Amino acid sequence: MEKLFLDHPWVIILILLWTLPWKGAALWRAARRGHIGWFLTLIILNTFAILDILYIFIFADWGVGKKEEQEKSVRKDEQPEPQRGSQVRQAQFSSSSKSRMTIV
Repeated sequence: MEKLFLDHPWVIILILLWTLPWKGAALWRAARRGHIGWFLTLIILNTFAILDILYIFIFADWGVGKKEEQEKSVRKDEQPEPQRGSQVRQAQFSSSSKSRMTIV
């Protein structure tokens, strides 16, 4: 096996060109979704990108529905409610006033 790599160094380059993009994408997705166990597993094990591909296309989307529902409920709770008897109007002078509410 060592003789193969010593006689043909391009084999190592091909393996690296195949595995590094998959590993990078899988690690990025695991980190963004907070999957610590998957992140550690992917960074330690080298399976010639088989486990990385399985994670990207199958396992990364598990549990996404719950997380999105929780984030939506948190966003709804964070929006300020206008006080009783006050008027809500938008400021006319700011370029980003479309997303801001002013309580008077």
